[in-house]
This record gives sequence, C-alpha cells and structure tokens, in this order.
Amino acid sequence: MEERQTGEMAETGKLPEENAQNPKHKGGRRRRKRFFLIAFLLIVVATLAVAAYLYYRGVVYYRTHFFPNTKINGMDCGDMEAAPIVEALESRIDGYALAVLGRDYETGESDVVLGIIAPEDIQLQYVGTREAVESLLQQQDEFFWMEAYLDRQYDYTLEQDMNFDEDMLGSLVKSWEACKRKNMQMPQNAYISEYSEETGGYEVVPETVGTSFDVQKAIPRIVEAVSAQEAAINLEEQGFYREAAVKSDDKRLNRTVDDANKWLGTKIVYDWNGTEVVVDREILKDWVSIEDEKAVLDEEAVDAFVKEQAGAYDTYGRRKNFMTTYGYEISLPGRNYGWKTDVAGETEELIALIYQGSTIEKEPLYSIRARQKGSNDIGSSYLEADLNSQHLYLYQDGNLVLETDFVSGTMISDFGCVTPEGIFGMLYKSTDAVLVGETYRTPVKYWMPFYGNYGLHDANWRGAFGGDIFVTNGSHGCINLPPSMAAQIYQYVSEGFPVICYYPQGIPYIGPPAEPEPEGGVPEGEPNPEEVPVG
Repeated sequence: MEERQTGEMAETGKLPEENAQNPKHKGGRRRRKRFFLIAFLLIVVATLAVAAYLYYRGVVYYRTHFFPNTKINGMDCGDMEAAPIVEALESRIDGYALAVLGRDYETGESDVVLGIIAPEDIQLQYVGTREAVESLLQQQDEFFWMEAYLDRQYDYTLEQDMNFDEDMLGSLVKSWEACKRKNMQMPQNAYISEYSEETGGYEVVPETVGTSFDVQKAIPRIVEAVSAQEAAINLEEQGFYREAAVKSDDKRLNRTVDDANKWLGTKIVYDWNGTEVVVDREILKDWVSIEDEKAVLDEEAVDAFVKEQAGAYDTYGRRKNFMTTYGYEISLPGRNYGWKTDVAGETEELIALIYQGSTIEKEPLYSIRARQKGSNDIGSSYLEADLNSQHLYLYQDGNLVLETDFVSGTMISDFGCVTPEGIFGMLYKSTDAVLVGETYRTPVKYWMPFYGNYGLHDANWRGAFGGDIFVTNGSHGCINLPPSMAAQIYQYVSEGFPVICYYPQGIPYIGPPAEPEPEGGVPEGEPNPEEVPVG
C-alpha cells in the first residue's frame, strides 16, 4: 500500500487527501469564469448602448448643424445652425463697398478713386442666402458626422445673389465729377515737334492720355462688379477710356523723325577751289522739313546752294589779272580755263550724301579743273604768248624753261584767223595730226589745241618766225612753232595746261582789202568792215 500511495503522490504531486477534494475546486473555478464573462458582456453591451446612443445623438444633432471644420465663404461655421450663418453672411453686406478707379479728371493720373458705391446708396441686399445655406446643410450626410473629427475640412463658396437698384447706381456714377462730360479731356495724338535748336532736330511728342470715357458703357460693367461683390474695378484697365489714335511708338512718326534727324546729322566739309565750305545742321535745318508727317528734303534748295557756291568760287570764264614776263599786269578773259563746278552732278551727289547722313570731306565735282586752287588759278607752270612781239615763254614751277618766236594768225584776212587773246586750258595733245581747212590739208607732227580749232603746232614749211610776219603772212589762227621748239613744248604740256595769249599793244587787225563801195555808201545788209568786233 505504501508503495502505491507513494507512487501516486509522486505522480500527482499532491497528498491523497487533497486529491479526494479536487471535484469541489473545479466547480468553483467555473462559476468565477462565468461571472466574469457575464460581467464583461454586460459592460460591452452597456458600452455599445452608450456609443449607439451618442452616435444617434450626433446624427440627430448634425441634421441641423454643420460638421466641425466647415467654412462657408471663408467663415468658420462648424457646429452652427443655418440661421446664425445666414445672419452672419447677410451682415457682411454692411461692410461691402465697390471702389471705382480710373484717371484723375484734372491731371490724368492713373489709379485714382473716382467714387465709392456703398450698399445704402443703391439699396443693396442679399437674396436667397437662407435657401442657399439650408441647401448646403441638406447636402451634408449626418450619418458620417464622426469623420468630421478626423481632420476633415469642408470649404464651401456660397454664391449669394444680390438685389439692388440699378437706376440708383447709374445716377450715382453720373454724379461723380470724373463722369461729367464738362470735366472730361479728350486724348491728343502723338505728333512730330517743330525743329528744335536745343536738340538740333525733331522729336515725337507723346500723346496725352485724356480723361474721356463713355459712362453709359461703363455702368453695366460696374453693375456686374457689384453683383460679383468685387471690391474694386479699374475703368482704365478695363479699357473704357478713349485712347489717342496715334501714339508715341507709331512706326510712321518714328521713321519720319529718324529720317529727318539722320539727314540733319549730315556734315560735308568741302574744299571748294581752296575755300572751306561746310554743309551741316545750320544749313540743313532750312532744307529739311516735315510735311504731312513725312521727312522732306528741299532738293531745289540744294541745287540753289550748289549754284551759289559755284558762282562764288568758280573761276572758269572769268577775267583774271596776269603778270607778264615784262613785269606789267594785264587783265584777260578766261576763255575756257579755270575751275568749273559740275552743278548738276554735284547737286545729285550732295542730295545722295544727305539722304545717307554722311560725314565726309570732299571736293565738288568739277567739269573743268584749273592747275591751281584759288583766284590765281593759273599757277606757276604755263605757256605765255605775247602776240604783239610774237614771242612765247614756257614756265615750269616758276622757272623759264624755254622761249621761242612764233607766227600767229594773220591780220589781213577774216577776223576768225586772228589768234584770240585770253587765258586757255590745253584741250589735249596728239602727234601726227592733219589740219584741214576749206583750202588746205596740212599734216603736223605735234598738235596741241587750246581753244576750239586754235592750237600750237610745228610749221616746218616756214623759214622764219617772229617779227611782223603774222600781220600779212600769218596762220589761220594757230600759233606756228619751229619744229624743234614744238617738240620740246610737247613734252611739257598736258590736258588743262594754261595757255595765256595777249596783245599788250592791241590787236593790229587790218582786215581783208575793202571792195570799192557803190555810190550811196555800204549796201544794205552788208557788214561795215570798221564795225567788225575786235578781241
């Protein structure tokens, strides 16, 4: 027995007496567990009941209240009923006003307040606010009210219709000083100024903005602004003001000013036969003008200017004083020698330079040039032919390089054979020429014409030169030279080389022998030999 009991104790770890009481202990534990379970279930049921009750209360509450974190038109409306929200929203109309901006009617300054429209001025009130708020509330699902506590945001923009007296608004706007026609200033177009001595040119004068606008067209836009509850409206930005038709950025105006100022910027420094003549702004301001918004250059004035300078500084064809080899001064006509401006060519070139706005130094175009600039344009290299003494002198750079006798035009024939006196320029030179007349055909080695068909050439058929040969046995008008002298002279002269011919004691013209006069004097229509012009 002991061994078995010992074994049982070892097996259960309890005394045999304790094992005998085990059924009772088991029953107690079950009861306690049941109690706790029932208590837990009661607590859960109670909690659920409370939660259900609270949820129900929330559903009922948010049927008439907005969820937390709700904003309408920026106003916090959480847990508020519709009525106070409507009242708060409609009370905002008391603080509303529309500022109408534009240009100051006196100064034209922008962004000036022309007038303020307050609610009481136009009987302004909201319409349908309550219906709109209640409509938002009805759209709210109260069964989801708990989500509003989970950082949800509900933002609504309520479009509140407004009711006001538009006639009152129109009358109010028309009463503002800026909206009265008598105070409005019409805009002025940009235009081109007169020539300015200060700036030395023309400029575009900017347009004036003006303060005139169509009030009748502006009123509907102001009505829209009130209806939309805008805080301000700028009539200038809205484009209601009358604008100048031509503005300072007008391409035509600026092109015209640029052209005129470009021409005025021309500066031509002429060397006009040794005299400085300047064409610059002081002269050009009288030639350049603006006509019908176009730059105009008076080309006739340019032509007149060139002619004036040519008249002042050209020496071609004018009488000149000449100091002879014998030391006395004589006055001679300038037949075909001197400075002669090509007026047409220079006028055309000057006009082109002005259009280009050029700045240059130049000579005018010359159709004929002399050897030296200035009034004494002969210079120090020239041929001098004393037709009375029949003697020629060749000067080169002021030095007498040769001299020779010659035979000039006869004095007993037609006056056309008389060698003319004056100052000439060599036309050209050539060799092996043939001189042809009505009664002769004469070849020469050196031909140097200086005036029409008058020239210098060699005359190998003559055995003597100088003296009085020319009076009765002279040439047809040319200056006959010894061949050796003609060859040397040919080497010195060139086109334009001065040739001075003169009769210091007068032309000893005799003329052809007179035919017997018929009775009664000289026949009608026939020239009197004594009246043939000399020189």
